[in-house]
Formats: sequence, C-alpha cells, structure tokens
Amino acid sequence: MSSAERDHQAAIEAAKQLIPSVRQLFSGWPATGPYMPNMAHAEADLYETSGFADPRLVLYTGVSRWPGLTVGWALFGAARNVQPGHTSLPHALQEALADPEAVRALQFLAADHKETDEAAAETLSNPRTVRTLVDLASTAHANQQGQALRVEVGTELYAYHSGPVPFGTTAADVICIGSPIWIARS
Repeated sequence: MSSAERDHQAAIEAAKQLIPSVRQLFSGWPATGPYMPNMAHAEADLYETSGFADPRLVLYTGVSRWPGLTVGWALFGAARNVQPGHTSLPHALQEALADPEAVRALQFLAADHKETDEAAAETLSNPRTVRTLVDLASTAHANQQGQALRVEVGTELYAYHSGPVPFGTTAADVICIGSPIWIARS
C-alpha cells in the first residue's frame, strides 16, 4: 500500500468517527425515521449506472443488509448539468427523467456545492420527487448486468423512502437518496 493510499484510508477512518453508520441512523426503524439531511456510512454492494447526457453524472445503486433492515441506495455522483432523454439510458430511466422536479433534484444533487446541497434537500422534501428518484434507482438497479462491487460508502443523505420497495431481486425496507462522499473497497 502506497503512502497516498494509507493517507486516503486514514482520512476515511477519521471521517467514519464523525458520522453515524446507516444502521445507527435507522436504529429506531420503522417506529422512527432519522432526521434529514444527514450523513452516514455503511458497507454496500454497489452497481454503477452511467449514460446520462452529462458524462460526469453517475448513479450508484446497491443494497446493504442487516438482520431486520435492508437498505437500498440511490447515490448520485457529481455533475453540473442533467439533461433528460439521453439515448444510451434504458427507456424506463429516460421516462423518470421526464419529470422536471426529478431533473431539478438531480441538478442540485450533482452540483456538489453548499447552496445546492441545501436546495437539493428542499427539493427532496416533496414525496413525489423522492418517489420518482426511487423508481429511477430501482429501474437502474434491476437493469444491471455486471457484478456488484462490495464497498464502503460514506454519503450525504438528503431523503429516504419507506418500503418495502422492489430493488432488483431484493425488497428494501428503506431507500436512501444521497450523494457519495467516498466510495472505497471494503
């Protein structure tokens, strides 16, 4: 392991001490839900979906499992511009991007700036927008052909949606929507 890799791993370990695990965050589930927005970390089996009009935008979908709680992930990577209707995305994803509020939420999530983080959280207070992004992530997850990568992920969480929700071959108890702070091999 190089010095840079050790430094990166040390930074992740330090960050993990400052933010709760997803399991801690949802410890009262389903009786109580956590405060949003928030930050959390967990291990997850993640897939990557690209093909958006802006190639910098990436969607990570995945699942984390514990006894009594299955969490689905919808994490959107950084970009400045989201355009609906890009032809390389599956049709069902294109349909989800026809919702202007969902596109607006993705634009905020993708910008990676304090003001847009606050705007993303505000936009995602609309349950219809959250449901659209959950449908988008669920469709993307179901369309994955490759192997999931087992990773450790730290994320800003902007919203969650109560399940059970079909998520690939899994029924998730809750879907978390956010933007990754780090993704590292676990």
